Amino acid sequence: RDHYPYLNARLVIEGGGAVYCASRNAVFRYDAASGELERLNKVNALSDVDITALGWNAAYGTLVIGYNNGNVDIIRGENAYNLSDIKRSSVIGDKRVYSVMCDGALAYLGCGFGIVVVDLDRLEVRDTWIIGINGAQLQVNALTFHQDSIYAATDKGVYAAWRQDPNLAAFTNWYRRTDLPNFDKTFNGVVSFADKLVVNYQSTVPNLDNADTVYVHDGTWQRLPATIGRRNSALSVSPDGQRLLVPHYSDLRMFDTDLQEVFYLNEIDGRSLGINNAYPRTSGGVWLATRNNGLGLGAGTDEDRFLAPNGPRSTNAYRLDAAQGRVVVATGALAGNWTNQYLHEGVHIFGDGEWRTVTRDDDPLLFGVNEYGSGTVDPMAVVIDPDDAGHFYEGTWDEGVVEWRNGAPIAFWNATNSTLGTNGDPAAGIVNVAGLDFDDDGNLWVSNANTNALLSVRKKDGAWKSFSPGNLLAGNNLVSDIMASKQSDLKWLVRPRGNALMVFTDGGTIDDTDDDQFKLLNTSDNQGKLPSLDVYSIAEDNDGEVWVGTGKGIAVFYNPQAIFSETGENFDSQQILIEQDGNVQILLETEAITALAVDGADRKWIGTATSGVFLTSPDGTEELAHFTAENSPLPSNTILSLAIDGSTGEVFFGTDQGIISYRSDATEGGREATCASVFPNPVRETYQGKVAITGLVADSEVRITDIAGNLVYKTTSLGGQAMWPATDLSGQRVSTGVYLIMAADPSGETTCNTKVLVVR
Repeated sequence: RDHYPYLNARLVIEGGGAVYCASRNAVFRYDAASGELERLNKVNALSDVDITALGWNAAYGTLVIGYNNGNVDIIRGENAYNLSDIKRSSVIGDKRVYSVMCDGALAYLGCGFGIVVVDLDRLEVRDTWIIGINGAQLQVNALTFHQDSIYAATDKGVYAAWRQDPNLAAFTNWYRRTDLPNFDKTFNGVVSFADKLVVNYQSTVPNLDNADTVYVHDGTWQRLPATIGRRNSALSVSPDGQRLLVPHYSDLRMFDTDLQEVFYLNEIDGRSLGINNAYPRTSGGVWLATRNNGLGLGAGTDEDRFLAPNGPRSTNAYRLDAAQGRVVVATGALAGNWTNQYLHEGVHIFGDGEWRTVTRDDDPLLFGVNEYGSGTVDPMAVVIDPDDAGHFYEGTWDEGVVEWRNGAPIAFWNATNSTLGTNGDPAAGIVNVAGLDFDDDGNLWVSNANTNALLSVRKKDGAWKSFSPGNLLAGNNLVSDIMASKQSDLKWLVRPRGNALMVFTDGGTIDDTDDDQFKLLNTSDNQGKLPSLDVYSIAEDNDGEVWVGTGKGIAVFYNPQAIFSETGENFDSQQILIEQDGNVQILLETEAITALAVDGADRKWIGTATSGVFLTSPDGTEELAHFTAENSPLPSNTILSLAIDGSTGEVFFGTDQGIISYRSDATEGGREATCASVFPNPVRETYQGKVAITGLVADSEVRITDIAGNLVYKTTSLGGQAMWPATDLSGQRVSTGVYLIMAADPSGETTCNTKVLVVR
């Protein structure tokens, strides 16, 4: 399922009795008659992300969607078709689809290089027009038919051609309107209205004399006074041809055929508009695509409102954590030199099927403690309390640690009330935290960068303690992610910018510092033997082995306890050898491994910088799945973070284009079988998916019989969950009836019995 933001809407268009509103990565359809909102995205209909254009073809009842990379989707009824001709073409230059104009069976796409004509009946590209002087490429921002001509608003003026010319692909048949003021500059709108040609000059200079201007041609060019000195976009004409809509940055105006203003809007329900795009509503008023409130309906009546599907407010997903039906997201990120970007995106929180984003504008506590950054900025880490999913901590790169409970911040932990140290001037109070993790005893471990005591712990009793490596780091105290082992007393700290890893042991005694030790790991023998000094991710598997994601693949520490062994036992990491096409090679040796997660079946989920997500067997030698933007609903192959909700098996992927999740077939195994959930139950005749049996002890043997006790199916659970395809052992779907489910753990000591109804 998708977890995309819908409040920052880019485009809107009306057609077929519905309204279509596009955010960056999805479209939602609003049916005014039923009040229903329907999402269209890569999970269920679309082929791509980064939407840049919408068009509606009334003759075919078809929505045309254009993308930044030139891809095109066509939605007709319940069917979706993809035209990737532009995306795959050999055209060198900007392939972005900037505009869509439909007429008859054709859709005219304004692209970064020219115009592409698509036949919506045959679902194919009919023609390509490169219309610039001497065949130069032009960015076509808008298109219209006016009288006997076709007009294109481009980044180099307004171009025209005779509509009936048999060879519009020839640039010699196009001419530039040099009689237009600023004729060689950028124009982003062109429409035919009341038998007049209307264009918008888009200024790049912010002074009034050169600001955006709407020009109207009725024998001569005249400026439309109310639009001078404004930022104008998306000129459009109402379906009945009687109204011209000119949206500005924060308000809009509508004009009648005499170019008299008949409608003005600057707020809805007391909220500012923040307009990205607008379209005239058939029954009066306008539809708005707004920057902060999704789809807006503005008619100057009591029906005015904002609409949007639920989702986080932004695509930012730097770090994730998930547990017990709750997901929390750190939205921050730093510059390449690990300095602040001062992002105020807050924290995304998911629970009970709904997203909330909490920023400084939603809770005054998030204006922070120190005077820098104008509030809490750059959230870098989140971790959920393993004993209470409603309680979590956030690490920020300026305010230290923020404690949250039930979706609201309740406390700051910084240099004034904990062992955390400041970055530089103590009076400034800047505390850099980019790593948080709980150990198996419920103690919260914190990496505190740019201080001498760069590791702190908040013990379960609330007391704080810090640890310093002394002069081991020679003053380079930059640390980020931390992983506190659940099966040992080791704490692993990532050292960014090519400095590999540092490992700490408290000897199993937090309060006794006599047995504390730090050790640096690098690429040398007997010092870790990492394949690269660039370390991006780290995770511990169910056997206590530590997996490290580097710039050159994965390294595994099979014997991490030996790192501090006094006997000199070898502890170096190893890379995994796999056989592929008869050749032995190192697992993902050319990939930058940006995220790692381990599921209930001890399988490894591996996120990469450019190749999507891999799922491997517990030992990494077998590839079980490979999800990419090309073969799955993943919005991007750039993975920033991964998190698994062990109670459900749902895997959350944080990408540079937002969050999406995948319902996996493995959950964390319990110590006792509860059979807490069999779903769906009943299994209706329309359901074609698998039946999940959860709440099992890991690796349980599961047998399914009919009511007479005849064996129908058997399997072994992955972690605490088993999947049944509702078939018998021969692969045939079972008949209607009640089926008994019997499960036992590998020792046979713990059993579970339940039942499910199947309707065929």
